[in-house]
Amino acid sequence: MTAYASGDFRALTFHDATPRFADGSDTPRAYLERCLETIAAREPPVRAWVVMNQAGAREAADASTARWKPIGIKDLLETRDMPTQMGSEAYRGNFPKRDNAAVWALRQAGAVVLGKTVTTEMGGAHPGPTTNPFDQARTPGGSSSGSAAAVGARMVPAAIGSQVGGSIIRPASYCGNVALKPTQGGINRGERQATSMSTHGPHAGSIEDMWLVAIEIARRAGGDPGRLGLFGPATPPPARRPMTLAVMEAEGWCLLDDASRAVFEAVVDGLRAQGVTVLRRADHPLLESFEQALDGVQALTGIITGWENHWGIRNAVATNPDGVSARTKAVLEAAEKLTPDDYRGAILQREEMRRRH
Repeated sequence: MTAYASGDFRALTFHDATPRFADGSDTPRAYLERCLETIAAREPPVRAWVVMNQAGAREAADASTARWKPIGIKDLLETRDMPTQMGSEAYRGNFPKRDNAAVWALRQAGAVVLGKTVTTEMGGAHPGPTTNPFDQARTPGGSSSGSAAAVGARMVPAAIGSQVGGSIIRPASYCGNVALKPTQGGINRGERQATSMSTHGPHAGSIEDMWLVAIEIARRAGGDPGRLGLFGPATPPPARRPMTLAVMEAEGWCLLDDASRAVFEAVVDGLRAQGVTVLRRADHPLLESFEQALDGVQALTGIITGWENHWGIRNAVATNPDGVSARTKAVLEAAEKLTPDDYRGAILQREEMRRRH
């Protein structure tokens, strides 16, 4: 296991492998077998996977020379051929035998669904066993921990994650991925509609693969009910230099350590050196207004998701109390104290934040 170095690390990619499939110098089956070899070598320390379907993946890869990449699916999304256990002992053996909308769309596009990646318990704060692919002593981030780590460890070129507060972009940044958290509702969540702020999105080793996965899902399954869904060209749009960028600090800025802040400021300085105008809260009254509106956003997220999730957690505790961690039980206890008025107030506050944005 080697430390991450942005100048040296090259993630596993797929968009550049398809020409070799076309000319016969490589095949989807051979590509899959290389992924399986990497998994065999890296899985013991990284622990990105909770269940795999190697036989099914090999059968899918053999079925067509035009198959897509091997891909991992976060174990919150249902899969017809593998259990969906949601990182929780309370759901051990849960096997609904149906595909999430995004999983169905990926299969229709020719994806080889290799396995289910580790998630934190029910997508919450209680971590799973996955480690950071570049440093076993560090976290891969959550809740899409297995998806991010599998891509970072070069086990697969892409995986699917989901996010409420930061569960796609945080583990992606920790594990050296390229990832997309699309506009809310941009990718159809299928059965995962209970939490109003959750979003599905891809982890990948390149911008090209990230976009291809996202758009192939959206072209087939669309967005959430009542949403327009992600749309765009079949291949990644041309790169375009941004003219102006806004830096949003929010309430987490004061918690950031000095080393991380220095690295971030170096990135901002690099953008300015390339002729990009960078605005911060002191530079424009609208940015300052939005920053002020974001005060308390973490607590607000906790209220909204706690209220929306507490029925599901309550049922898990009722059926298997020993299968739910003390941390998740504490989340349930706090949520049980909320009222419909608390939730209504939080929704109105969220709408005001969106209006200011």
